[in-house]
Amino acid sequence: PCEYYDGGRPQSSRPGKPCLPPATFWPYSGITEWKIQLGKRIVAAVTPPDVVSEESCGGFYLFGDQTWCNKAFDGSAGWGTLGLSYGIEERDIWSELVTQKFHIPVRMFDCFIPLDRSPAMAGTVPNNSKCTKNNAQEPSLDKICFSAPYEPVRECLAGQEVKLEGRKFGTLEQALRGKARQSVHLKIDVEGSEWDVLQWLTENPEEWAKVRTLDMEIHFGFGSLAEDPRYKGLSEKAKLERQVKIMEDLSELFYCTGSTLEVYRQGWNPQDNCGVNVCGEPPVYLPGGFAVTMFAVSFVWKGIVDGEGAREM
Repeated sequence: PCEYYDGGRPQSSRPGKPCLPPATFWPYSGITEWKIQLGKRIVAAVTPPDVVSEESCGGFYLFGDQTWCNKAFDGSAGWGTLGLSYGIEERDIWSELVTQKFHIPVRMFDCFIPLDRSPAMAGTVPNNSKCTKNNAQEPSLDKICFSAPYEPVRECLAGQEVKLEGRKFGTLEQALRGKARQSVHLKIDVEGSEWDVLQWLTENPEEWAKVRTLDMEIHFGFGSLAEDPRYKGLSEKAKLERQVKIMEDLSELFYCTGSTLEVYRQGWNPQDNCGVNVCGEPPVYLPGGFAVTMFAVSFVWKGIVDGEGAREM
């Protein structure tokens, strides 16, 4: 038996080992052992190690899809100087928080959201504003507001520079060019385009070392419009094996600080979804049936937690 973090606080990424109890019945029409094994590897890759604690991080900041290690932001291990946010909807709370809490400028990238639905991407929200706070002196987020400069970029993220169906795709390599070590806070929510980018990052440690924190939503089994042609034709199993290996590789230089796995499990009611008509198998799942296909996860550069700052590699 396990217990949900902080009594099961709602709607938030959570630190620590996620509590993922099994379903009380088998909800799927079949069972595939390799999908279960990949699911177990995914959870292992995104379970924070014991070294990531309230003490070693100087506390956590939990909001929405993020679990931030405070030491990455409080100056005790240096400072980040730029936020890069990929995947913008009507508003981008991540970018607003980075500017309001830490006064760090941000660049926001998206090529899908209609500009009439996203004032920030349209560039119509004022820069360097005085944003309101709540009674706890935290950002109130009652309206779109940026306390530091923001720059909208009409471009999506991919592993290659390309223009497809009238949309421009750029690379993380472009955005990181010329940036200092441990200077960038990075957010990626790009509906399956993350895999080519993450593989490039893990294969280029000099560039990886520029990333201080990483918050992202990951999508197992997804591809994308601008996916590297080498991987478009992979079988389902080969595609998932590649993606799981990429997640495991991230642990070489990053510590996971938290994820939304537990809150998603807390909200999963298989009886409601699969109790009458049995559900089909998801791409990856755990022995107890819980699917781990899509969730948000946060990472921090290991040296920050280990007390080494922007350590040499």
